[in-house]
Amino acid sequence: MRQREFPLGYSASLDGARGLMTLGVLAAHLHYHWYPGAIIFMDTFFIMSSYLITSLLIKDRETTGTVNFRRFYERRIRRLLPALLAMLAVYTVAVLALGRPWAPEARAIVASLFYFMNWARAFEWPMSPYLGHAWSLSIEEQFYALWPVLFVLLMRWRAHPGRLALLLAAAAAASAGWRWWLAVDGASLARLYNGTDVRLDGLCLGAALAFVRRGCAWAGSPPLRRALQLALPLITLGLFIWGFSASYYDRQWYLWQSQVCMLLSTLLVAGLVLCDRTLLHPLFEASPTVFLGKICYGLYIWHHPIFLIMEDHLKLDLAVRVAVGLPLTFAVAILSYHFIELPFISRRAPKPAAAPRAPKTADAPDAR
Repeated sequence: MRQREFPLGYSASLDGARGLMTLGVLAAHLHYHWYPGAIIFMDTFFIMSSYLITSLLIKDRETTGTVNFRRFYERRIRRLLPALLAMLAVYTVAVLALGRPWAPEARAIVASLFYFMNWARAFEWPMSPYLGHAWSLSIEEQFYALWPVLFVLLMRWRAHPGRLALLLAAAAAASAGWRWWLAVDGASLARLYNGTDVRLDGLCLGAALAFVRRGCAWAGSPPLRRALQLALPLITLGLFIWGFSASYYDRQWYLWQSQVCMLLSTLLVAGLVLCDRTLLHPLFEASPTVFLGKICYGLYIWHHPIFLIMEDHLKLDLAVRVAVGLPLTFAVAILSYHFIELPFISRRAPKPAAAPRAPKTADAPDAR
């Protein structure tokens, strides 16, 4: 069976989309005004990650009749923690060698290591900004920690996947509404941007999409697929263009723009996973694009400290940061992928035996 034929199997198009979106994030962090709306891509990352993780949980339950928590958490640790530890170790040596003030750096390292950077930023605790990008890793890791337990509880309800999708959509609406209320009430931009509670809409929508994909017959209907095939290029182009003007410094983003972008991003991900072929699939599934997606975790965790040390501490101009910082980021990301990430991924614990009546399926992907 080809991987494309299994609804919750590996999706090269999602890998490619992640890779291209990571380039947008790198551009924004090299020079903010080059692409201030990279915030759009962060929301899309959350949708993709949640979709993939929920797909993995659904497949695990259908294959074995339960969710193997030990195996799930071990997979997450092996996938994410070794590369992060390597980056933090190198970063610690670098800040000591550069003579950076240790107290704010130590707070940032601890917040990154224990995945609470988003809340540290939300409440504006004094710390180094060089590891501030770990806010998104913190939100995802908090989701990975809690969602499997909630997933099992939802499964005991024995509701139709469509009802579970509706429940998750309602939770997404509640999170978006809470973000709107905080914005109206005058909450700080740091709180609006970083809190886990105001980021749950993307995570809930990604999980809802996984349930729709697996258990709703209408998800594979030809009219829906044709509509998504026609809409997908326009949605992608619209989000890309919007990224040149969107800004997380603008309170309007939290009042209504983020909600619109979240819905469009969900349609983007849905189009990539529900449709076999669109105008965008050849681009997202091209080998260089997919490779970008495979190394995007390394690109993300390494680029921010490299760029900020060069800009803020070493006072290097933009041309030097592009000419040196960008190739350096790619080099360490590739080394991280081949010598840290892949070896730990390949050492995963053996899979449990499949239930007798479970269908044989392709392995579901990991997020990131």
